[in-house]
Amino acid sequence: MEQEEGKVRVMSRQERNDYDGVTIEEGGTGGDEQPKTDFGYRGVRIHTLNWQDLLSRRGNWWQRALMIAGVAAVLGFLFFVALPVILVLVGVGVAVWLVLRLFLGR
Repeated sequence: MEQEEGKVRVMSRQERNDYDGVTIEEGGTGGDEQPKTDFGYRGVRIHTLNWQDLLSRRGNWWQRALMIAGVAAVLGFLFFVALPVILVLVGVGVAVWLVLRLFLGR
């Protein structure tokens, strides 16, 4: 029995499919290559929008509309949220400076 285990032989296709252990592939390159399978493309396609899409005629109309809506949202945030906050902070700073100058004479 030990003599048969020590011999190396080529396994049949059925034996190779049923065997649950480490084997040496005949005619292999010796690397740890995984079998390559082609399942086709089934993923999510991501398309980035850029200024060229907005300015040229290549993009779809909905891509241009999304780009314009995004730019409008950013500008609206800057104008209606960020600018008033900055103006209030500057006003508070000026008021604190005037009060300190008035009472402390600095």
